[in-house]
Amino acid sequence: MKNVLITGASSGIGKELARLYAKAGANVALTARRTDSLKKISDELKSSGAKGKILFASLDVSDADQNFKVIPKLAKELGGLDLIVLNAGISTTASFGGRSFEADRAVIETNLIGAMAGVEAALPIFQKQKSGQIAAISSVASFRGLPGSASYSSSKAGLSTYMEALRGEVKRYGVSVTVIHPGFIDTPINNQMKSRPFVIPVERGARKIYKRIENKVLSATVPWFPWVFLGYLMKRIPEFLWSKIGLK
Repeated sequence: MKNVLITGASSGIGKELARLYAKAGANVALTARRTDSLKKISDELKSSGAKGKILFASLDVSDADQNFKVIPKLAKELGGLDLIVLNAGISTTASFGGRSFEADRAVIETNLIGAMAGVEAALPIFQKQKSGQIAAISSVASFRGLPGSASYSSSKAGLSTYMEALRGEVKRYGVSVTVIHPGFIDTPINNQMKSRPFVIPVERGARKIYKRIENKVLSATVPWFPWVFLGYLMKRIPEFLWSKIGLK
């Protein structure tokens, strides 16, 4: 029976992935800051007939020390760890002058530093087992610096690059690394945005992400269409044109 730990599991993609893994019979550990939401999800999964263990614990990934306490504890209770899904993330969408440094720092500490701490907390377990999988939920925002989302784009670009480098370091231990770059998926992290082109329901997005993780792909854009093509264009628009996106 597969042992899975998901960060940011109280809503959105993390919540739906928890449902999919529980339905597949895995032992699932849910983490997030909101334990009331986690308890509700845990109860729902159990009442829907989940055959595996359903555990939950409070975890603020931006507090690095918490990762090193909570993740090993949950892994022990699960009976091991086969997969950690680093999904916890926050966003801020405002131009300079309209947001605070503290807001930017929180984004970096959650989306990038928090994920790095999660990796470091899980790796000793994987090394001992000589197997494991790390799945990181990045974003198409990592493809290019988006005006109005400077800290978010930076955090996701850093996450993707970190995972790319990590892949070559942990392969010797039998550990695989999967990086997912979602486009707009209908979740609380973006549902207040004025424009969400090509947005898809969270249930559909999570199913696609689940399949990519289970297939252990190295990297995937979800949904594939149209974001693979848009991502290609984003990377190739000249700087002088890209900079005009942020002009009013």
